[in-house]
Amino acid sequence: MTDPTALGGPLYRSVVRPSTPLVVVGAVVAAVGVLVGLLVAAMGGWSVALGGVALVALVGLGWLIARGPVTVTVTREEVRVGYPLASRTIRIGDVTDVGAGDHVGGVGYGWGLRWEGRGKWAYRVGGPMATLVHRGGRLGLSVADPHEFVEAVVDARQDIA
Repeated sequence: MTDPTALGGPLYRSVVRPSTPLVVVGAVVAAVGVLVGLLVAAMGGWSVALGGVALVALVGLGWLIARGPVTVTVTREEVRVGYPLASRTIRIGDVTDVGAGDHVGGVGYGWGLRWEGRGKWAYRVGGPMATLVHRGGRLGLSVADPHEFVEAVVDARQDIA
């Protein structure tokens, strides 16, 4: 946790990196990307370009799966959630509830950025979870310490009451 006494500093900051199974999945996706890219490129002609695109796309996806952290920062004004290519900001005034644990109640399971139904999203890379309910829906977040996250959001919400 960052120093909450620092002037203008965040009340809470968490960077959760993918767990070991997710790193393995990412490596497998990247390896499949290399194989598919090379096989398609070996056909020659226009397939070289298609193979290159497949290689870059699947290796990139593998990297995102294996290395993409979920970064959560709580300030007095907002909650910022960072994930490669899918960051999100929720104003503290829009937060209606917060809790430790995964209470998104969606339809999916797994890791990464997941759509869990209308207004429900999960940023999951393994480890403990917290749920942020806001006017637009719910966010399930991988955080280092769910209870500290909840305390920081509750503290920030007291300023707007």
